[in-house]
Amino acid sequence: MKTFPKLVISLDTDVKTAKKVVSSAVKLGFDIFKIGHLLFYTSKEIVEYIISSGGKVILDLKFYDIPSVIEKIVSALVDRYNFFGFTVHTLGGKNLIKSVSKILAKTPNSPLLFAVTVLTSLSEKDLQMFGFYKNLNELIITLAKIAKNSGADGVVCSPKEVELIKASCGRKFLTLVPAVTLKNSHPDQKRTANIKEVILTPADYIVIGREIYNSSNITSTLEKIRTYFI
Repeated sequence: MKTFPKLVISLDTDVKTAKKVVSSAVKLGFDIFKIGHLLFYTSKEIVEYIISSGGKVILDLKFYDIPSVIEKIVSALVDRYNFFGFTVHTLGGKNLIKSVSKILAKTPNSPLLFAVTVLTSLSEKDLQMFGFYKNLNELIITLAKIAKNSGADGVVCSPKEVELIKASCGRKFLTLVPAVTLKNSHPDQKRTANIKEVILTPADYIVIGREIYNSSNITSTLEKIRTYFI
């Protein structure tokens, strides 16, 4: 029997719309939500709203600073909120990933830790401009292995790299996959794929956001998405 990825709904929108999405999604059996800088910095109450509605929250702040600073931040966050997962940047280094992993392992609900490899908005040409001379796939594999060896549960990667990461890091190493579209391409993302393609990969969690919260009929859009998971 085919095992489908789990849907993560990204809420990069205003709090009023976010609450509408959460309400509709939970009723349809979708209970994992990803919030980033926009909502967390402007409307922290959304975290408790999601949890009280029966949902789970991945805090996607992509932590990228020296380990001692991030340790304090993460420790304070897990004391206050019951998060399902966190994201950090692999380029923050193995000590950053290790330190966050240790904190989360001691947390009662053991939140998942996903390390960002390369943002889906970047291409190989962009990376070369920054001075990365490995090709894109080689760099992503390198970063994924660092993340795994440093205690991360998985990585954030584009749909294009799921198979590579599973082959290099093992099937149990988790993949959180943004840049998944229903039918429209996203101009600010360069490594994307249609949900019909991604659903067939061994991805563990796939992220869809703007096509849900920008929809004129949120419930109808979610019902359409649900058909891909049957």
